[in-house]
Amino acid sequence: MFGKTNKFLVGALVLILSFAMVALYFFNKPDYVDLVEAEPEFFLNAETLLLHFNAGDETFLKAESIIEFEGLIKEINTKNNRFTILIEGGDPKMSNIICDMQPNQKEGLTDLEPTDTIRIKGVFKGFLKDAIFLNCVISERKTNE
Repeated sequence: MFGKTNKFLVGALVLILSFAMVALYFFNKPDYVDLVEAEPEFFLNAETLLLHFNAGDETFLKAESIIEFEGLIKEINTKNNRFTILIEGGDPKMSNIICDMQPNQKEGLTDLEPTDTIRIKGVFKGFLKDAIFLNCVISERKTNE
């Protein structure tokens, strides 16, 4: 029914369409993860998280992993139209956790003050002097009352 040339063209067309579908799948998926719904890989308190890094355990967390942690607010910063929360590590000499919050978290931050306890979920980016988390959301807000 088909000649050799037609079979080759049909096979090549099927192969090209398959590659195109795979490429569309990979290039059209969203670049972000909805952290409100995402399951964290770990839940830690701020002091435990920072103790691992200060002890030299830099492979404790992988970059890009979603972590949920709880700690005391040291400072809330609103510079450059970004909301950043600094979480204490327990000891004043210890490192801190820097949480760059998602813009939609502004309302949840208005009532918070330093020394309030907060639970945050974010994407771990790395550890320099402090642990850095981006795209953070308030997972469950707690205040000292």
